[in-house]
Amino acid sequence: MKRILIIGEGRVGKAIEYYLKKMNPRLKVGFFSKKSDVKNSSLLIGALPGEVGEISLKLALKFKKDLIDVSDIDYTFYLKSKKEIERKGISVFPGCGFSPGLVNLICGKEVKGNEVKEIEIKAGTLSPNKFFFPFLWCLEDLIEGHQAKATLIRKGKKIKVAPFSDYKREKIEGIEVESYLAEGLDSLIGSLKVKNMSYRILRPLGFFNFFSYLDSYGFFKKENFNFTKKVLERRKEDNITLARVKIKTKNKEIIWKIKSFSRKNDKLNSMQKITAAFPAALTEILFKKGFVEKGLFFPEKLGEDKKLFGEILKKVKKEIFITCT
Repeated sequence: MKRILIIGEGRVGKAIEYYLKKMNPRLKVGFFSKKSDVKNSSLLIGALPGEVGEISLKLALKFKKDLIDVSDIDYTFYLKSKKEIERKGISVFPGCGFSPGLVNLICGKEVKGNEVKEIEIKAGTLSPNKFFFPFLWCLEDLIEGHQAKATLIRKGKKIKVAPFSDYKREKIEGIEVESYLAEGLDSLIGSLKVKNMSYRILRPLGFFNFFSYLDSYGFFKKENFNFTKKVLERRKEDNITLARVKIKTKNKEIIWKIKSFSRKNDKLNSMQKITAAFPAALTEILFKKGFVEKGLFFPEKLGEDKKLFGEILKKVKKEIFITCT
């Protein structure tokens, strides 16, 4: 019996458990509560908030366990541990969620063997009904992501710009949205040789002003945070989480679309679905194939393997919408 231990029992962790049991009822899945749980497990899946996300890799290294990590951690943390990962003889797969995750997988697939001139990623969460932003995942990570400087590649040079830079308005899925440059390229910057690369966050029209208001009036301060979180997460609406990955090569333009939709009362929201499907699919596939190679593997590296990419996509497509044109 294969034993999977999920570290983190939040919304994403519970969604991963749901998909693992759906894809393979024979798997024994549990949640971390004490260190002895790690000892008796075949594989760890990290699903912690970014501020404590390093715990998963530390446990994997200590107990010599393979790890698939969804936690939102700076990719340089894994790079610093690369030699120790190899020395311990384990397999570590960081950033295996949505973005980073599926988006990186697709970029790795398209860059392999192609002369790619530009990659533009747009990703976000919206409500199809009206102006409304569904707070569907870890609020701490969401706030930090909107306060961090954005990194992009322009003419081969890495550039840092202020949060909410290059504000634009457009229409996505028939919804009026605003978008801006954001931190989100993560390991793609170091892994892929592309002269121009950017990541834009999609938000409902008016989100920038709303976020700025909350920030200015202290709603994100430590003493007010629990109240803010309770209020923002209480309201439910139908929700969409999506990404558009535009890849320009020497001869053509490729557009990948990823989308997940949930009704407001569904068991899983759209972010849970789109984030959990990839690590669950990867777990199922790797257990069948066996963890042959040991070391550090970012999603874009997995995308370079044509067969593995196809197997992952086939399973993920059963849970969310993915197309390529």
